[in-house]
Amino acid sequence: MNMMHAARQIVAQATRTPLEEVKEDSAIESLSAWDSIAHIAIILAIEERLARPLTPEAIVNVESVRTIADLLDTMNGGS
Repeated sequence: MNMMHAARQIVAQATRTPLEEVKEDSAIESLSAWDSIAHIAIILAIEERLARPLTPEAIVNVESVRTIADLLDTMNGGS
């Protein structure tokens, strides 16, 4: 599974938004369902997928589907 698709799935599940409505350019400011509770769910889903905690710096950068995909790619060794 490519990281963009995985990022879209994480955001869709956390925000309870249909996957087809979560686009590559979706972000905190563009999805009304991406609130503080959904943000925590997104962080936890990323950490579960990576099987390790995120650094505070990484958590601060989780602000869009694209940044999540980049984070997943980077922390998976660029696979």
